[in-house]
Amino acid sequence: MKSAALVGGDVDGYQITDFPVKPDGDSTARPADCQPLENMRTASPDPGPKAFVGLLAFAGAGPTAGSATTVGLMAYDQSDAEGILDGLRAALKTCTAYEGGVPARTTAKAATAPDAGDDAVAFALQTQGDSADAFVVVRSGATVVLFYTAAGTGSAAEVPTELVTAQIRKLGA
Repeated sequence: MKSAALVGGDVDGYQITDFPVKPDGDSTARPADCQPLENMRTASPDPGPKAFVGLLAFAGAGPTAGSATTVGLMAYDQSDAEGILDGLRAALKTCTAYEGGVPARTTAKAATAPDAGDDAVAFALQTQGDSADAFVVVRSGATVVLFYTAAGTGSAAEVPTELVTAQIRKLGA
């Protein structure tokens, strides 16, 4: 799976480094129907992946200069991969806000998913007092890829389309 991950030079204007994300899965959302969103925020979906590769992509230029996007590639069986995205979609239909994970209330809002991979879900999570963080989750075959861009500048974050496109293209190569 490591060979399918982006490396420096794959995407113009981005520095890409390994990011040893250590999913802990200890974070509980209340109400429970929001749990799939909190699981993705902590990069610990349920069920857990068979393999996980974490990356950090720093934008060096352009409108997203200075922003960082976490990319997590997760290997699953096909049915589990489909279930992860179905779970996110179901949570976004009923979950508008939850407590848990972080000390403040978090609001959730569905966003427009990119046309990428076999299936994709996008959403924003905003912790009270902070700007919204952006999430895009794409399924390509039995691999689920998480893209998470934190808002750092006071404006809502956006997951860079060029990162999603390049990573999904490399995954399918």
